[in-house]
Amino acid sequence: MVTRVAKAMIERARRERLVDPDRMIVLSLKPLYAEAILSGVKTVEFRRIGPKISVRTRALIYASAPVKALLGTCIVESVTTDRLAVLWKAFGARTGLSHAEFRDYFEGLEVGSALALSGARRFSRRLTLADLRASRRMERPPQSYSYLDAAIGNQLLRLAG
Repeated sequence: MVTRVAKAMIERARRERLVDPDRMIVLSLKPLYAEAILSGVKTVEFRRIGPKISVRTRALIYASAPVKALLGTCIVESVTTDRLAVLWKAFGARTGLSHAEFRDYFEGLEVGSALALSGARRFSRRLTLADLRASRRMERPPQSYSYLDAAIGNQLLRLAG
């Protein structure tokens, strides 16, 4: 008979194996959208150019000015790149954006990317830009997103609790 604790450990190991063990990404977001992801309201993030990932990848959520801090984490389940009309129809309701905001963001483009997100979790302690620089683990936040070695990402996760 498998105990409840053993089942939980097996499930956690299964989930962790499915997450890219070598790298993470840092998503830079306006504070409003970072909060929407962490509250579970926003489960899809649009990007003009999507990250090149092939498996589930842990993302660190960085809120840009005026907050300037890592606030939490989530999993990028998938990245879908397609024509804008297809993206809006498939994902628009899960983004917290109006169609006008969507059009403005993608102005001049015909194709974009949608990042499907899950498992958003707020850190118990924010890591401010000053904290990140002092720790020498991130000198400057990305403009849109950046890749991060998993060892450094895990150190940041431990710092943030």
